[in-house]
Amino acid sequence: MKTGFSIFITFSVFIAVSCLSEMPDSISSDVTLNTSVAFPLGETSLGLNDISGFDERLLDENPLTGKPFWKDSAEVILSYSMPFDIGDIYQTSEEIIQLTFRLNMYNGFPSTVRGQFYFLDPYGFIQDSLFQDGPVELKKATASDNGKITFKPHEKKDIAFDSNRLDNLQSVNKIRIYLVFSTSDVDDELVQYYDEYLVDVQIGVKATLKFDL
Repeated sequence: MKTGFSIFITFSVFIAVSCLSEMPDSISSDVTLNTSVAFPLGETSLGLNDISGFDERLLDENPLTGKPFWKDSAEVILSYSMPFDIGDIYQTSEEIIQLTFRLNMYNGFPSTVRGQFYFLDPYGFIQDSLFQDGPVELKKATASDNGKITFKPHEKKDIAFDSNRLDNLQSVNKIRIYLVFSTSDVDDELVQYYDEYLVDVQIGVKATLKFDL
């Protein structure tokens, strides 16, 4: 399990003038400048392990079925939390006019996986979710007969938070990744390999900032 917190910051300002004679003598006090800051929030891999909120005792074989105990459940739920504080993006959060979250997800399970990302406050209450229209669906991976994954589908999403939704993030201190797949979608021939499979998740954010000149 790994999270990345190396930060890179990019500022870009483009000013075009046709000739020096057209430049104004002064800049109006109500001029504003928009620029952006982008950096990764973190990355992780979720699988059938304790770190992903999964009870590893369910990997044991049920003597009545010959399958692991998790196969007796209707769904398998995986979750992981990473820190998030809007104040860490920029010192004065009031200058942020939009946040765009970029997600890269690679499904290493040969099952369809549904994913949602929740913004939680310090008390564990949900303040917002990344996908307002419901969970994103990750297409199933391709596996060979010996259980080896030969293709991981990639899903990339950009989700913008405007000024209205930014208010929901003011008290947030973590992002909860929530993944679920149905056991009815599991190929019985591949069940024994499921503890080796992972969903890889990378999260980054770009903040559009406004400065008054």
